Amino acid sequence: MDELDEFPGSGGLHHPSSGEDSELPSTKGDIKALLRNHRMMFTADVATLRVEIQTVEGRVKTMEGNSEDLTAQCIQLEAQNTELQRNQSHLTSRLDTLEDRHRSKNLKIRGIPETVTPSNLPQYSRRLIASLLTPHQANLAVIDGVYRIPRAARAPADTLRDVILQLQTRAAQLTFMTAVREKANHPFEKATLSFYRDLSRPTVLWRSRFKPLTTTLHQHSIPYRWAFPRSLVISHGGATTRLTDAAEMDSVLIALGLATYPAPTTQAARQQPPHVWDMTKILPFQPIGTSTAFRAQRVGRQPTGT
Repeated sequence: MDELDEFPGSGGLHHPSSGEDSELPSTKGDIKALLRNHRMMFTADVATLRVEIQTVEGRVKTMEGNSEDLTAQCIQLEAQNTELQRNQSHLTSRLDTLEDRHRSKNLKIRGIPETVTPSNLPQYSRRLIASLLTPHQANLAVIDGVYRIPRAARAPADTLRDVILQLQTRAAQLTFMTAVREKANHPFEKATLSFYRDLSRPTVLWRSRFKPLTTTLHQHSIPYRWAFPRSLVISHGGATTRLTDAAEMDSVLIALGLATYPAPTTQAARQQPPHVWDMTKILPFQPIGTSTAFRAQRVGRQPTGT
């Protein structure tokens, strides 16, 4: 029996009119039907959401895999880039060495008047060689070529252009350098000449990084020389030290008992030298095992521009 029959005065089942349907409370069946509809709707939505989550999860896994691949490729590219930089640095160094070796037979002469025309430079050079060398040495100093080079960009407009003298052999160049070692300013035919090594610009810039060290060595009368291709050889206390990196200057100064570089006293000393081409003063090449007499001879005679 339905629970509605138990109410007094009900007179059995009550059949409300159509206007009263919306005002009556929902029955248990209605609630169950409503819950069933909501459950079906939520089940479909959850199923759809699960599919979407699985799709996103698959994409995330794919992206993680791609990220790992990209990371591995990035590491590989970084290693290749490091190797290429190392090879590029090595090749650049070898190229500079080859250029310096090609220039090893050359001399740079400064002070030759512009009135000496290119056609007269060979004869002028032969007379210069004859004035500096013995007849036998002058005969061996065969000239391969002689020409002027453009003046430095920062040089004044009235600066005389340097002349490159190409000798046929390295031995002749060494003989000439030895002859002019003590003649920084050589008077010749109403002109004052100075002689320099013909070095590549990278080598000149590399040597300029050692300026604080060479200045200190010169001030303390410690002999040094430049060796081929790029090294600074210091002779002190019966020992020989060879430097190839400017970062080693501090340790060398400490080893020599010189704590620091001399502090610059002027603004010009703190700036880059205006004419790097002035820093290639001739220093004759000598074997590392130089004698004590040679070291004593070289003390205090290093050009300040080296």
